[in-house]
Amino acid sequence: MWQALTDPTKTSKFWFNCAIRTTWEIESPFELWNGEEKKAEGIILELDPPNKLVMSWRFTSFPGTESDTPSRITWEIDSHAELHGVTLVTVIHDEFEQAMSTAKILENGLPIVLSGMKTLLETGETLANH
Repeated sequence: MWQALTDPTKTSKFWFNCAIRTTWEIESPFELWNGEEKKAEGIILELDPPNKLVMSWRFTSFPGTESDTPSRITWEIDSHAELHGVTLVTVIHDEFEQAMSTAKILENGLPIVLSGMKTLLETGETLANH
């Protein structure tokens, strides 16, 4: 699961064809690229492999998000307490009071990203419409 979230060759298969670029150090920048276009950027705020990743988030190429301030995305990865081999993934988007356009895009987009990640990890395939 952690590798899928942090490996650009994997993220590009479920995150709207975007590869993540970063050094994976706290306070280092990250960028999400779709080919030659940067879609999002931020800072790695917290890093606790393989359980937690916290990043600031700002879209760079979506109309209507130009004046949005950075928000925060937290990825929490835990083993299921009762089901062996089952992983629970929780994604929290917060600190978006000054980024309502970003919040609306992520509200619709993050479920697709999670579905794509699940499909990739379970089958090795990408979502059909992705």
